[in-house]
Amino acid sequence: MAESATKIATEGEIRTGGGSPADKPSLRARLRYRFDAALSRGPSVVIAYLGILSITVILLGSAILTVFQLSGVGGDGNPAHGLGENFFLAMTRVLDPGTFAGENGWPTRMVMLAMTIAGIFIVGSLIGLIANSVDQQIEELRKGRSTVLETDHTLILGWSSRVPAIVSELVIANESRKSSAVVILANVDKTEMEETLRDAIDDTKSTRIVCRSGEPWSVKNLELANLGGARSIVIVGDGKDSSTVKSLLAIRSVTNPDGTTVGPSNIVAEVVDNDTAISLRSLLGSDLVTVSSDAVVAELTAQACRQRGLSTVFRELLDFDGDELYFAPFPELVGKTYAETQMAFEKCAVMGVLKRDGGVRMNPAPSELFDEGDQLIAVVEDDSLFLVGASPASGTVQTCADLVPSDIHRRIVIAGWSALGPRVISELDEFLDPNTTIELMLDPALVDVASVRDSLSTRNVTLEVSELGGGPEFVAAHAARRSFHEVIVLGYREALDDDEADARTLLTLLAFNQVRHRENMGPVRIVAEMLDQRNAMLAQATGVDDFVVSDELTSLMLAQLSERGELNQVFTDLFDRDGCSIELRKAPLYGAENATTFADVVVTASSRGHSAIGYRVASSGVVVVNPAKSERLSLTVDDEIVVLAPAAG
Repeated sequence: MAESATKIATEGEIRTGGGSPADKPSLRARLRYRFDAALSRGPSVVIAYLGILSITVILLGSAILTVFQLSGVGGDGNPAHGLGENFFLAMTRVLDPGTFAGENGWPTRMVMLAMTIAGIFIVGSLIGLIANSVDQQIEELRKGRSTVLETDHTLILGWSSRVPAIVSELVIANESRKSSAVVILANVDKTEMEETLRDAIDDTKSTRIVCRSGEPWSVKNLELANLGGARSIVIVGDGKDSSTVKSLLAIRSVTNPDGTTVGPSNIVAEVVDNDTAISLRSLLGSDLVTVSSDAVVAELTAQACRQRGLSTVFRELLDFDGDELYFAPFPELVGKTYAETQMAFEKCAVMGVLKRDGGVRMNPAPSELFDEGDQLIAVVEDDSLFLVGASPASGTVQTCADLVPSDIHRRIVIAGWSALGPRVISELDEFLDPNTTIELMLDPALVDVASVRDSLSTRNVTLEVSELGGGPEFVAAHAARRSFHEVIVLGYREALDDDEADARTLLTLLAFNQVRHRENMGPVRIVAEMLDQRNAMLAQATGVDDFVVSDELTSLMLAQLSERGELNQVFTDLFDRDGCSIELRKAPLYGAENATTFADVVVTASSRGHSAIGYRVASSGVVVVNPAKSERLSLTVDDEIVVLAPAAG
């Protein structure tokens, strides 16, 4: 019992620091402990200690020289000096041991020897620590952990293969700004991001690109990237919605002292799952714009399949190079009809109106009035050119041919499969009529054919699912047993990596390009999905009519929406079958073969309730978007007019 009490007491003394004075640590141990603690606080504390010690040694040496009036410092015949001069001489011996060789007289030599030895050990250590501290600071900067001081910047959260394309588009969009910045915060090495961006973007023009490493859903990292000073935010997904959701919640959690949310209202997030997108918009507000990569690619693939040249039009509207969509108020046009606003610009293709309540009306009725607070939506080469002309453009309404409904039975072949497939079929089913048959040709070695067949259903088109093994030449030969009008080649992105999937796609394109030249085939259009933008040029060499690059299109959409969130309503309307749609229609429907200027086409299309924004030359396949109203035309009956028309138009 006594032993237990003694043991407990001893342990209590240890825990509380008790014990006899003899058990207390020695002065040397305490100094060593303080020194170790100072080292653990970083090099700045040690540098300060060594600096103080160096100054103390120099002062001590200069004081000895002064008090004892030692002469011969620097050579024979040199007299004794005052304290200030001796301080300088002592400091030079500490910093440069080589100056010690010129001293004269043993007392002076001994003092200066001591100073030199102190300099070797103390000042040498100080210089080494300073150099090491600078190296550490450079290494920290390379890690991307310093605070961003940029303001009015675009903040990109996350990293994927789409980021270089997004940044490239933002560089073009910022050309009109004297100074702009794009800040990227991702859980990726800063050096790796910078090298990737340098390889992808040759000239950043007036845009500064700043990379920071760290988890984008960390509040501390968001503050480091200056969330509060950002103009817009783009959240890039990594194939999973978890990081996007966490980043959005982190943004929402950063608040000002008064409780208001920090950061811009314009937030664009890439979301894979549609249900997740709906939940995020419902919980986080209408300011959030969500983009589904697969949905964008599927919609544009279906559009490319519907009409030759349509993908070129959409790419022109989506990228910042060339003509693009702009919004602008025009008080001088208040009270004018929509038809009059279309003719008020020499080189701006008006497509719709952003109403003062925030709603978008694409291709409104020609008689609808432009109200105060409204903004026009138009395809313009640059926002600086979105100006009302000195006088309205003049055009003559042409005699139009009637639209004859087509009763041709259409056959579309889809070769290959990916997560994009169901969306492509859904989009085609929405836009095409019951006279259309889609034959889906799948390789059983790369996809579960029965599962795919059971998961698909259509309302308008007839769907046939074929199980077909072998190489691309067998697939093309099987498809050619009957005539077909379009081919869509999808990459097996889930079964193969991007390079292998694109290689198979390219071989399939070559095979279909051969069979479509058979006499019994007739005109065939080939549309392909490419996973890697670098393979786009190879796809063109195979004879493909249109190709859709997954990462590129999503990047273009994200970049556009980061600059103007209202564009989401525009794209939603254009891709929705119940809204307006962009069509390429035969020139006679607008009397374009008899038109002398594009103004004639615009005014004729307006009389039919449509908005003309360009044309396509059939012989060359060239698509011209937003031509000048005064441009002279010599179109033929085979050429086409690019119009924005109602769904039933």
